[in-house]
Amino acid sequence: MKDRIRDLLLLGMVIALLIPAATAADIYITVTADDPTEYRGLRVATVDALDPLETDASLVTLEGDNLTVIPCPTFGTITRIFDPASGTYRGGRVTITENKSFDGSTLPDDYRIVTGRTIPNFTMHVPNRSGNVLMVRSLGSPEEGIDFARFFEAAEELGYLFTDDAIIYSNTTGISAYGNIDTQDYDRNDLNRTLKRNEVDLANFSADSDMVRSMMEAWPYTRPEAGEYLLTAVQYDSENETLHVLAAMPVLILDGNPTVAWNDDRQGAGATVSFGEGVDRTAYILLESNMTYDLTVRVDTREFVSRPIPTSVTDLVSLLQTAADEASPVAYTLTRSDDDAGSGIVIAPGHGLSGRADGPEVEIGAEALATLNPGTYSLYALGMEGGEIVAVDYREVEVRAAS
Repeated sequence: MKDRIRDLLLLGMVIALLIPAATAADIYITVTADDPTEYRGLRVATVDALDPLETDASLVTLEGDNLTVIPCPTFGTITRIFDPASGTYRGGRVTITENKSFDGSTLPDDYRIVTGRTIPNFTMHVPNRSGNVLMVRSLGSPEEGIDFARFFEAAEELGYLFTDDAIIYSNTTGISAYGNIDTQDYDRNDLNRTLKRNEVDLANFSADSDMVRSMMEAWPYTRPEAGEYLLTAVQYDSENETLHVLAAMPVLILDGNPTVAWNDDRQGAGATVSFGEGVDRTAYILLESNMTYDLTVRVDTREFVSRPIPTSVTDLVSLLQTAADEASPVAYTLTRSDDDAGSGIVIAPGHGLSGRADGPEVEIGAEALATLNPGTYSLYALGMEGGEIVAVDYREVEVRAAS
């Protein structure tokens, strides 16, 4: 049973790579803490988030060089289920929308990973809203309780706040501002003022790429370390003590990106998925190409609300952490669109496999391969070292009929 649960989490990890965030229209979750959080001039009692499954257009588009582009599988109906429903969990009152289904064909057809220590170029589209655009190093999940301050604590440790013509950079040693900005417009000890004075129009926002490049050249320490980040747009309402999450997209920055290898030279002897040296854990999903798949996403509401910033239930950062055997509030069932979703099915039988192993490679046994229909398959693979993601890759492979 434990292995089946891990396989579900692994599938979620890989699917998270393939489903970008999208524009949002309606609030889908509201969390109100029993005790408001006070932190450096902010007082937050409530966090709410616009629904990332409202998919009129892409929320964030990563652009420019240093990108690995991974094609997405074709999804039919995607269904999100919260269980349990609204209630009081971990010291907070939680209100969520009803279960929801949407057309997966409206999603973007690729996912982009930054393969170099650079601040990515991006365009953000949140119509008719203004707020603050931040990129923050990934957030850990608390062991207990709700703590709204953790997002801003993480931003202080390593974060970027973007405006039309300036960037505010923060790390553990202090705060720096580059571009056209007055020193009165930011204060490490007054985040309320800093956020208010640096709001931008989110309808079609993009940071000045020349300015970003100039800052990294002038101040090399501002280059982001490789790792998992959250690119988000928020709006702080001081009167109602509410933080509105308007958009939240995980961004993976890698220091290079090794190529995954597929070895099935000996017919009838299985196959090997490998990255080579520098990887101590390997995970993969093998999915039959030219198929449409329905996806059911089940969310444990009690665990999900502990996130300081609610994101899509296909959030890359939190789901990739499951590759290191960390708990996830999400489980997945993936079936062909013309099949019934059976209980406990990870991938529809005959159409895919998933697996993981400690070390630079993972073996797929001959018996497992023999369960697949012959044909072309999409191989999505992930490599980790010391608990950190160091490689994500994709390739097409041929699965031959068993002899």
